[in-house]
Amino acid sequence: MAVLLLAAPFFAAAQQGKVERVFSCEINGRPVFGDTLPKQCYGRAWVEKRNGVVVHREEAQPTSDESARRREQARQQEEARKEAIRQKRQDDALLERYASLEALDQRRDREIAEIDKAIGALRVDEERLVARRKSLDDEMKSQEGKPASNDLKRTISYADEELAQARLAIERKVNERDSLRQRFDADRRQYLEITSPGSGKN
Repeated sequence: MAVLLLAAPFFAAAQQGKVERVFSCEINGRPVFGDTLPKQCYGRAWVEKRNGVVVHREEAQPTSDESARRREQARQQEEARKEAIRQKRQDDALLERYASLEALDQRRDREIAEIDKAIGALRVDEERLVARRKSLDDEMKSQEGKPASNDLKRTISYADEELAQARLAIERKVNERDSLRQRFDADRRQYLEITSPGSGKN
């Protein structure tokens, strides 16, 4: 009966062709009503009813903290979207580069073998330079009591420079080999991940 009594004015208004508009919001747990939007409702969530039927809902305007939090969430979502696109491209490129895991391993072994061959040649050259430097030391010792000639000093200096350059070249090739192994290890892990059952990527 209470419901009918509350609804009666609205039915009566509808039958008479009248439209009753009510705006309302909630402030500190208490409703505020008005036939126009009350000033207290500005910036808050409010609803508009016509003859008891909700025709519009307005969300509360976010605070500065909420706005900052939403912007950060949007930024993180955009970063995640870009990362997903980047990862998809990387996965596709890896699958295109290697027809199988065996093909990846074969290429790794071939490229590392080429570097090992280059390192071997550099070490042979290093041994030659070490022997050359030793012979110069022997020549220097044979002249004990006599000042070393300028030519011998220049030759020793040049030999030291050559030996240092040879050892630097070896170090660079060893670092190149280590980097190559790390890259192939990363490619192999990624290849296994995207081709494993249930990964959702293959």
